[in-house]
This record gives sequence, C-alpha cells and structure tokens, in this order.
Amino acid sequence: MSALETILSIIILIIIGYLTKQIGLLKTDDSLLLNKIVLNIALPALIFSALYSADLSNITSLIGITFICLLTGFIGGFVGYVFSRIRKHSKKTRWGITSASALFNSGFMGYPIILGVYGAVGLVRAIFFDTGSTILFILFGILFALLFGGEYSAIAKRIMTFPPIYAIILGIVLNLLHLNIGSIAPQILTYLSGAAVPLIMISLGLSLEASSLKNYFKEAVVVSSIKLILAPLIALVIVVILGISGLNGKVIIAEAAMPAAMLSLVLAITYELDIKAVSACIFLSTVLSMITLPIIITLL
Repeated sequence: MSALETILSIIILIIIGYLTKQIGLLKTDDSLLLNKIVLNIALPALIFSALYSADLSNITSLIGITFICLLTGFIGGFVGYVFSRIRKHSKKTRWGITSASALFNSGFMGYPIILGVYGAVGLVRAIFFDTGSTILFILFGILFALLFGGEYSAIAKRIMTFPPIYAIILGIVLNLLHLNIGSIAPQILTYLSGAAVPLIMISLGLSLEASSLKNYFKEAVVVSSIKLILAPLIALVIVVILGISGLNGKVIIAEAAMPAAMLSLVLAITYELDIKAVSACIFLSTVLSMITLPIIITLL
C-alpha cells in the first residue's frame, strides 16, 4: 500500500467516526470511553512495543527530534499569540489560540499516520517528537496556573496518570537494559496495539464539532495555516540547517504538519479559556489536514 493510500485509509476511519455520530449510531460522549481505552490500554501498548523492540543506539539523535518539536511549537505559538494580540482578543481567547497554535496532534493523529507510512521504525521517531508536544502541554499548564490562578495539582495529576508517559519510560529502560519480557507479553501487546489505530481515528471523528466555527472562523483559518503550512515549513528549515536527512527528517516534517492537538482543548477546559475558539481551531485544522497531509507526505 502506498503512502497516499495509507493516509486515505486513516482519513476514511475519521470520516466513519464522524458519520456514525451524524446518523446516530454513536454519540459524541462515546468518544470519552474510546479515548479512555486508547490512552490507558491501546496507545501505551503501541508505544511500549515500538520502543522496546527499536534500535536505540542512536538515542541522542532521537532526543534531538524532541527539541525540534519544542522549537517549532514555540514559534507557532508565538505567531498565534501575536495574531491574537493584533485582533485584540480577550486574555482567555488569546491564550487558547496560542496553545492551539503551539501543540501538535502528533500522538492521536501522528502515530497512526507515521506508523502506516513509515512503519515501526518511523513510529519510534514520532514518539520522540510527541514527547516534545507533551512537554509543551506541561509548560502551558504551569503558565496557565500562574496566569489564571488554577491549581498545579490539576496538571500534575493529569501528567502522573498519563499511561503513555510510563510506556515511553519503560520501553526505553527495558530496551537499553536488554531485559527479556518473554514470548507471551509481546503477543498480548501486539493484540492491544492493533486496536489503537482504528479506535483513535473513530474517536477523533466523533470528537469533531463544526458548530464552533460560527464565531471563530477567521481565528480557525489562521491557526490552521500556522499548523498545516507554517509549522512544517519551520521544521523543514530546521532540518535543512541541521543537515538531518533520511527518515528522521521525514518524520519531523510530517509530525510538524499535524493539526492542533486535542490537548489544547484539555487546557482550555481545565483553565476556563475560550473553549469555542479552541474547538474551532481543532476542528478546521483537522479537517484541512486531510488535504494537506497527503500532499506533504507524498512530497517528502
């Protein structure tokens, strides 16, 4: 299956999720249950399996991918912040747009696409990129607690109860220590990992909500442009300047081209930011990414 066919297959899964909501087979609230299954079981299994069996002899260069994600995210967030200042948005709208401009959907959407196009070797690099997005999420949580008087415990609890983080740590540690987990565990992990991609995509389709676009269309267009055009261009420039070639460079650019992250909506809900503005940015950038991602990955 070609890269284009792989991406189209994944996009169709998103559409299936969205259509099942429209015809009443599933409800938006059902995505909460699917998300719990993905985040607590399927995704950790996928991450652990990829890292445990990966060649981590080049872990230094892989960690570099994390820092490139951070730099790209900071630049995107800064552009979103400047735009929002020019538009004279309220403080809560401004920071909602900033976080949506900075955070990548490099896990929920990035993992399935990178896995489908570049295989398990590509997924390992996607995990290190997504680690950068997770760090950005943590930093925004701390910042918003300072700005809006939220509880540090809320963001700390979410981090400490985020199973993919433990999957990353365990996968890397057991790999580097060359510890054998037997023959049954890998088979179980394979079964659980297989559920990740379809559940993620269907859940994402269920989560899409077009009504938020009504009052924030211009904002959504700008954030979508930052995420889908500017961010991959920034990543491309960094990759060229640093002389990164091969699979590392391709995955960095592809992951940087992912739409606004669902985690930005988590921040908006937690710190009572402008939820409708953030939802509009997530919706439009996700829908448009179905056009831009096949083009970008085909060009890589």
